[in-house]
Amino acid sequence: MTIPPEAPLPPTPEPPSPVSEARTRPTGEQLRNLSGLRRTTHASPEGRHIAGVAGGIARHFDVDPLLVRVMLVVSVFFGGSGGIVYVAAWLLVPEETAEDGLIPVGPPARNLLLWIAGGIAAISLLGDAFGDTSVPWFWLAVLAVVALWYANRGKWGRRKQGGTLPVAPTTGDVAARAPAAPTRYLPAPWAPGTYDPNAPIRPAGRRRPPLLFGRAVAVAAIEVGVLGLVDVAGWAQVPASAYPAALLAVFGGFLVLGAFWGRAGGLIFLGLVSLAALPLTMIDMSNLETGSSIEIHPRSVAALETSYVVDAGAIVVDLSAIDPKTLDGHDLDITSSFGEITVIVPDDATVAAEATLGALGEAQVFDETRSGLGGFVLARTHVAGEEGSEPGLTDDADLHLTATADLGAINIYEESDPRAVRFVGTAERRTP
Repeated sequence: MTIPPEAPLPPTPEPPSPVSEARTRPTGEQLRNLSGLRRTTHASPEGRHIAGVAGGIARHFDVDPLLVRVMLVVSVFFGGSGGIVYVAAWLLVPEETAEDGLIPVGPPARNLLLWIAGGIAAISLLGDAFGDTSVPWFWLAVLAVVALWYANRGKWGRRKQGGTLPVAPTTGDVAARAPAAPTRYLPAPWAPGTYDPNAPIRPAGRRRPPLLFGRAVAVAAIEVGVLGLVDVAGWAQVPASAYPAALLAVFGGFLVLGAFWGRAGGLIFLGLVSLAALPLTMIDMSNLETGSSIEIHPRSVAALETSYVVDAGAIVVDLSAIDPKTLDGHDLDITSSFGEITVIVPDDATVAAEATLGALGEAQVFDETRSGLGGFVLARTHVAGEEGSEPGLTDDADLHLTATADLGAINIYEESDPRAVRFVGTAERRTP
């Protein structure tokens, strides 16, 4: 008897490739509902560097986390708006696995408070951009407290009344007749027929290099080269601050481009370096010397200029040797960006002095002292032959003195003031 050969086995079908889910964009209502924000963790695809705020914002608005981090860091230097947003989200927004943030509030209150924080940050950003940084922080804080109370008034009222309402007990027969809840099983994380436990593990391939880093560096080099050529050829005067400003513009543009196409790589570090170099190149290094930048002891009004300006350093103007009768309403303007201004006036002269500090510092005008943050103006008038000073400015003064500094100290003393002894000189001397 002949045994027929066995029929060949049918070919094993190829496992179906997993179908990637279509990426859906969030709707406008979802974007406006900030209570759905969740801070990321270290296991999140967006990553986490400090508190997970930037990653949570990027995931909520469906943008690149790198772009959000750059915007937050840069906006810190413009009125502190980035810090306001970050701290508010840190306190109010919960993490992925939590229901409440560091300050437990309900979703409506969280949404309202986050919008208020965003409005405050926008006011601070616009105020700094247009030169007015006087933000009404006190009234904004009062508004935030009132909004928090209004959004949680019902919850706090129930807590005062003794918690939640009691639940009526159920009898044993009713519980026995209640149908059991159906058991739910989670689906497998892989498609049926695609998982092979004996398949070898493939090592992860080499990470794809950033696409935009080389292009950004090349564009930055070309831009710096063009600026240098223009400066050397004498076609236009290029200030030193133009170079880091150009680099910052290039790196910032490529970071925005990297949010939609490619990877920006280490451009965030280069952008921060350019941002740090920008204010340093705006300082006149010729004024950064040990001791006084400008020190003058004129003996006549003819040797006294109408204005003195220094970017960084100290200015000492000793007017004690000038005859008050020859001043005849002389105007003197002294300006410093960063440093100390000291002026000594004669006792027998009527002096109207106005000290203006733009950011932070202290002003000592005759017998009045004031210090603070955010800028202030101190105006005093010293009458000839009298001790102390009066508030305000007089029009018929022998000397109209204006001292302005962005950051530092302003000292205006009478000749007989003990604080003026170390500044009074016997000969005219000027140090450029």
